[in-house]
Amino acid sequence: MLPAAPKDVGRLSDVFISALASVGGTGENRLRLPKVKHAAVILVDGLGYENLKKSPAYSRFLNGKLDTSIRCEFPSTTATSLAGFATGDRSSVHGVIGYSVFDRKQAIATNLLTGWSSKAEAANFKFVECLSEMAVGLQVSFIGPKAYEQSGFTELTMKNATYLVADKIADRFAQLEKVFLGDGPSLSYLYIPELDQAAHKFGVESTEWLHLLEELDLLVHRMSNKLSLNSGVLLTADHGVMDVEKGNQIFLEEYGWYSDAVLHTAGDPRCNFIYLNEGESLEEFVNLAENEFGGEAYVCSPSDLAKAGWTGEFSPETGEFLPDVFLIWKTNKVAYDRRFAKSHHMKLIGQHGGISDAETRVPLIRLGKY
Repeated sequence: MLPAAPKDVGRLSDVFISALASVGGTGENRLRLPKVKHAAVILVDGLGYENLKKSPAYSRFLNGKLDTSIRCEFPSTTATSLAGFATGDRSSVHGVIGYSVFDRKQAIATNLLTGWSSKAEAANFKFVECLSEMAVGLQVSFIGPKAYEQSGFTELTMKNATYLVADKIADRFAQLEKVFLGDGPSLSYLYIPELDQAAHKFGVESTEWLHLLEELDLLVHRMSNKLSLNSGVLLTADHGVMDVEKGNQIFLEEYGWYSDAVLHTAGDPRCNFIYLNEGESLEEFVNLAENEFGGEAYVCSPSDLAKAGWTGEFSPETGEFLPDVFLIWKTNKVAYDRRFAKSHHMKLIGQHGGISDAETRVPLIRLGKY
């Protein structure tokens, strides 16, 4: 049975909206942050709370400040988490319900993170306004690599924000320090994708990942020493990462009952989104899936997730994209449907998307006046 979602801490969707409120903007100050002139959130893609705690030798400063954690949204994947961060809403409201989905109406698969053909296509998908559009009278900046400046996902989540390009992590911190010298109130979002990229390729115990963490720790420490009394900074992440060995890969299409019943498989390897062929019995499929995988995975419906508190009640707009069944891996395994999975995805070591603490629990570090 799917466990109830933890209610021990806040959510990632509370962070940016609280920072906005702390500089006099609209929105709820859910974290009860003190009023500041300059607010910033540093979001480190893939830096889970457990990942950070397990690497104190490479992150002495961050671990010394690590007294609070929050939870990311379900599923624990970048597209969903960053959309919740950018809107202050849950996935059932903002509509970015996963990494990839299948559109039944158009019979096409869509990658909700990187699959936008244009800004206009991403804008047409938008269900709710993002916080950067509501920040009237503030300087709102998005500091990140050049690669994301014109992306559809940036249009979807950070519309109207001034994009400050900096390809090196150190240069992004330099850009943030310049913003803090401005005369008017400001709200900044600094994005660091490099640790997630290294985790996928090498794993979170690799020297490549640990050296990036060490660099981040040094840069945050240096910036913290320069913060004025009217500045507040939060550091958080969109999800954690767990390493999965190649021997723990499951190939779903090898099961005849699965390939016969399934129209498309999307989502993440740790959380498969399953779309059944028209006319297939949902009850029969769930029974077969539970008999085969029930010891290692949760087999659940959208309503099961909402009842357990992992999501809210899904809005009607998400209907064309919602899978019939979610397969959420509770052991250290991943599953692919090779009819639809890309070959390079099956080479990844670091994984996320599930509901384990390692994947859903992320740090919330307060710096400066915060």
